[in-house]
Amino acid sequence: MRMWKSIVLFLLVWSGGGLKTSAAMVPGVPENVGKWSGREGQILPVPVKNVHLEGGFWGPKMRVYKDRTIPHSWRYMGYDIRSLRKAAGEKTDGPFNNTWGEANLYKFLETIAHSLGMFPDAALERQVDEIVDLIGRAQRANGYAHVFIINEHKPDWDPDFLDGSHDGYVLGHLIEAAIEYQANTGKGALIDIACKAADEAYEHFLGPKGVPGFCGHAELEMALVELSRATGRTKYIELARAFVEWRGRGMVKPYGATPRAYFQDAVPLRQQMNLDGHAVRATFFATGVADLALATGESDYRLAANRFWDSVTHRRMTITGSTGPRQEHEAFGEDYELPNNGYYESCAACGLLDFAQRMFLLEGGSDSGDVLERVLYNAVMHGISLDGTNSYYQNPLSDTNKPRYNSWVCCPPNLSRTVFQVGRYAYASGEEDVYFNLYVAGSVQAPLKGGLVGLKVETEYPYEGSVKIGVTPGKTKRFAVNLRWPGWCETATLTINGEAMNPLRKTDRGYIRLEREWKENDVIELNMEMPVHLMEAHPLIKDCVGKVAIQRGPLVYGFEGVDNQGKAALELGDDPQFKVEARPDLLGGIRVITGQDVDGKPIVAVPFYAMANREKTVQELWTVRRGLKPSDAWWEGRLYRNTHETMTKSIAPSPTEKDAK
Repeated sequence: MRMWKSIVLFLLVWSGGGLKTSAAMVPGVPENVGKWSGREGQILPVPVKNVHLEGGFWGPKMRVYKDRTIPHSWRYMGYDIRSLRKAAGEKTDGPFNNTWGEANLYKFLETIAHSLGMFPDAALERQVDEIVDLIGRAQRANGYAHVFIINEHKPDWDPDFLDGSHDGYVLGHLIEAAIEYQANTGKGALIDIACKAADEAYEHFLGPKGVPGFCGHAELEMALVELSRATGRTKYIELARAFVEWRGRGMVKPYGATPRAYFQDAVPLRQQMNLDGHAVRATFFATGVADLALATGESDYRLAANRFWDSVTHRRMTITGSTGPRQEHEAFGEDYELPNNGYYESCAACGLLDFAQRMFLLEGGSDSGDVLERVLYNAVMHGISLDGTNSYYQNPLSDTNKPRYNSWVCCPPNLSRTVFQVGRYAYASGEEDVYFNLYVAGSVQAPLKGGLVGLKVETEYPYEGSVKIGVTPGKTKRFAVNLRWPGWCETATLTINGEAMNPLRKTDRGYIRLEREWKENDVIELNMEMPVHLMEAHPLIKDCVGKVAIQRGPLVYGFEGVDNQGKAALELGDDPQFKVEARPDLLGGIRVITGQDVDGKPIVAVPFYAMANREKTVQELWTVRRGLKPSDAWWEGRLYRNTHETMTKSIAPSPTEKDAK
């Protein structure tokens, strides 16, 4: 083990020149500064606090999460608050938390931190401050902060329990909560605790008496990189790198007979060709690798992140953006193993959403935004109920009478902290570029090299394809607005101050780039045609052969028995005669798709995210289409495509015919 530690430390020193500190990483500089301060060529997410979501699809939902999800969640924090009090030396009665439960408290604190950035609330802030005080008093003198281990009187990073424990997972969520609480309130007590804990972890693993190892549940890796961005301390990147490099090298004592792939520990990083194992751990691990690529610029991390990305998005993701079909080990399956009744944990969708965002920041391509959008509007939104108080742990595409419930394990606070970050997922900025990855109603203050620029957005997206953007350039007059051309969109028009851009072109990265000298009250209007598409799956996805899924814009639709005379397993003919109808009083205000089945009987489809919010009933997403024949041609690395492409491609000239012409 000492030999491996020496090798890794040598690699860390040898490659240290790739690490650069920007102004945004200097302690004391707030995250939402008025000026962009990244490295040359870098793309940064716009801070949550700089985005105001108002009206449209997301504005009302943010109010639900603030007014209902946060108050509802407090009642599930009892185990963790009691455990904190015990660790802080207070006398307390009642059951305590377990090795992973403490992470729920920190995910919830991160949820509150994001909410406070949008909806200041002094009373709620005081509640958090009381918990921060408890965490500080519970923390060991050396900085170790995992309360379960403290209460059980176990040693820091217990080597006999490290593989099965959640020390790093819990610390990672503590760090992320601390970063966001400081960013949104200006208070530094929690981030001081987090830094002290991260410093202890560094000394434990990489200090003079350090012993190599890593927590069995990946999460700390990406949190450490984020902490480095917030503080400027590059040693946190060194520790994240060590945790990634030590995997697959026999550095931890196995806790039980669980396969090493479950922990992303079967082989070293450079030999991992696919993303395997426990789906949540794996997506968190992949996000950490992408974060290291962003922080260091090293090609090995970038190549690994891209391998993982292709593995998931080209071969192991449902049409809704869910991953992890196997109940055993809550794991990824083989390529194209995507059963409709699969497991598909909500936390895995949250993990894939973060991975998609990092891949956009790394590669700058709209394909990352397409996946981000698909996962958010379908898999993630399906996980949390419309009233914000219940959730789904599993998200199968075919289901029967499974009610939502308060299974307060890992998913509820993970879902809430994720949906509160919509603004961060929607916007990013470079030195002279603003990027739209999601179209959300409200306003944003985007930091550019020359200062903040303001953009106000009016849209009913994802239900309508029209987006109106008002520009307030401020001191920065010349910059580029980059509008993602969604992968689902075939036809669009755009005007600036009423003047049409013709032809409308997208860059090789999939964006409509509008660079010009902007003036106050300039208006961009983007109109994307949003027809109903029938989607087919790659023929190697066995459960979907001969079936179609309905998609309109980024939303995938399905059938519930409550709308279709108790049936959800329907059959479509050649012309289902689809129509889109607004139902403002149904499921929080949705657009349904009506039509007819193969026998001419009326049918109704609702968005997948809104399913399972009424009475118990059957649900189906993939639907038989009479006469649909699968083809293994022209897939070009994709998992799903519009069925009309099948007809178009089937009559394309063969290479021989092309040569003859």
